[in-house]
Amino acid sequence: MKLYFDKRPFSWEDQYSIYDETDQRAYMVVAKEGKKENTISLQNRNGVEMGRVRCRKTLFGKWKFSIWYDEKQIGAVEKVNTHGVVRYELRYERWRLFGNIMAFEYDVYDGKYMVMHAGNEDNAYPGKYVLDTSYSNNEQAALLVALAMEAANSTLPPRK
Repeated sequence: MKLYFDKRPFSWEDQYSIYDETDQRAYMVVAKEGKKENTISLQNRNGVEMGRVRCRKTLFGKWKFSIWYDEKQIGAVEKVNTHGVVRYELRYERWRLFGNIMAFEYDVYDGKYMVMHAGNEDNAYPGKYVLDTSYSNNEQAALLVALAMEAANSTLPPRK
């Protein structure tokens, strides 16, 4: 299934919809800034929470984005800056990221099989950001990983 949302800067005090191929709202994303951590909640079209991404600062000042599903942590994304080179580490089963993450054009593989493709689809939907999860049956986990990647790419608010 292909999921569409506007390509725009991510905001921590925002709420937006993700649409499916029939232009119906499939998911709702609600981002909240908190005192100890910031959260991104993924809700279905009825408002029931399907999972969340928690954003915390580690002891060494790096941001870590943990992915939660059914009140269990299932993975994490960490933005690592080494000698001026920014890279992202994904820890979820055997999934690996390949591509230009800063430009929102990347693929996620489970071993040698593609799980999802994230990027632009300018010819069909100009200005829309597309997640193609038709390669696997794990759509919600792929969407939570994509939300963690989008949050990691954003400018983070200071923690209070």
